[in-house]
This record gives sequence, structure tokens and C-alpha cells, in this order.
Amino acid sequence: MMGEPERGSAAWWEDRYRGGDIPWDTGVVPPEVVSLVASGLLTSGWALDLGCGSGISSRYLASHGLRVIGVDLARSALARAWRAAESAALPAYFCRADVSDLRFLGVQAAFALDIGCFHAVSPDRQRAYVDSLAARLLPGAYYLLYAFEPIPDVTDGPSGIGPREITLFVPHFLLRWARHGLDRDRPSAWYLMQRS
Repeated sequence: MMGEPERGSAAWWEDRYRGGDIPWDTGVVPPEVVSLVASGLLTSGWALDLGCGSGISSRYLASHGLRVIGVDLARSALARAWRAAESAALPAYFCRADVSDLRFLGVQAAFALDIGCFHAVSPDRQRAYVDSLAARLLPGAYYLLYAFEPIPDVTDGPSGIGPREITLFVPHFLLRWARHGLDRDRPSAWYLMQRS
């Protein structure tokens, strides 16, 4: 008898999508993304949607002038993303890959979005994520990150990111702003960074 897939593995994410246990996949583009697009900072070029899931934000970005590459581990989520983007004839493309190694991408992006992916990357892969992302972004590119904040002694679920993890982005990125709040009664934050 096979055991449960390892938390955070491709099989674990696939099981979550197939089982419908995906509270993060609300079908709503976060207001922070909408506001950033409305600000005029993002005008054209390539965008990366890391941990894109079913591609809701990818499609939104593509409908506002960006060409988008969504990256995720769950095949069923990517299949949904492809179908929706194709039916809307949007320039959004999706691939199954590990977000901590983006060397396969042949683009330099003007924007990257991560809604809850980085905080699920294992701590030993977070530096690789930052370095790989930095290598795929143009100088001056924006990066919008959403993550849970740490809760002491959390063992079930993402432990969250705090000041230690944010310093991993130095010297590749400058922090433009941070907005703290709650998500499902858990402390969370949005961070806007810019590639130096």
C-alpha cells in the first residue's frame, strides 16, 4: 500500500487539485494584482506567474497586454489553465516545472507574480528560487509576492516567510512596499519588489 505523497511534492499538489482541496484557488484575481495593473507600472513584455495553479491571474495579466508564462507542479491545474487561456485566445502559456529552477525559460520578463508559492518552497530551495527568478527578470522588472507570515511552531502547512526570508532577495531586489493583513485568520503579507 502506498503512503501519502510527500508534502509539497508534485504528487501532493496534484492530489490537492484533484480532490478539490484548494482554498487558494478562489477564481478571483487579488485586488493587489488589479491595483498594480491599474497603476500603469506593467505595460508590456513577458510576465511569469509562479505557482500559477489554474491560471486565473495569468489570464488577467494576459488580458492586460502581457505575455504570460505560468509555472506549476500540478498537471490538472495546468490543464485547466491551458483550456481557459485557449478558449479566451489569450497569450498565456503554461508549463510544469519547479519554480526554484527557471533555467529552461528562454525569456527575460518584465514582471513576476507569486501568490503563495514561495512560502511553500522548502527552506533549502528558497535561495535557488531567488537566484533563478532574478536571472529571468529584466533590470527594473517588478515582482509581486504574497505569502503567509511565520507562526511559531507551525508544523502543518507552510511555515511562512519573515524578515530572514525577505533578506534572501538582497541584492537582486529592492523592496518597494509591504502590506500586512490576514488571510483565513492567518497573518500574511504582500511585497512589491523591483529587480536591481
